Amino acid sequence: MNQPRKILIIDDNEGDRRLIHDVLDNANFHMDISMAENGEEGLQKVKEFKSGMIVVVDTMMPGMDGFETCKKIKEMAIGALVIICTGVVDAVDAAKARAAGADDYCVKTADGGSLINSIRDLIAS
Repeated sequence: MNQPRKILIIDDNEGDRRLIHDVLDNANFHMDISMAENGEEGLQKVKEFKSGMIVVVDTMMPGMDGFETCKKIKEMAIGALVIICTGVVDAVDAAKARAAGADDYCVKTADGGSLINSIRDLIAS
């Protein structure tokens, strides 16, 4: 895959979306950052972007949850890298994330350190 050029944050919580956006913006990844408030809107943005993106998706959202959203993104076969990000540490969710095709799974933290490390690892691989 080419170097990712975009990051898409999919999270139903506006405060979490803004926090993740600000953390990633301050991490100087030099990528465009977009946001979507649910799985359906996120899938539409993934279709528009086509390739070269990292998608950060929350686990628990109304309607289509993060696992289903991840699976649908992976079914599009456009090479998007997906990180499922959660506020709850749960081994069952980690297994569900892998089963859905996620490239990584991390826990939301106020400083965003776990997510930043996940993105750095994906870019380096």
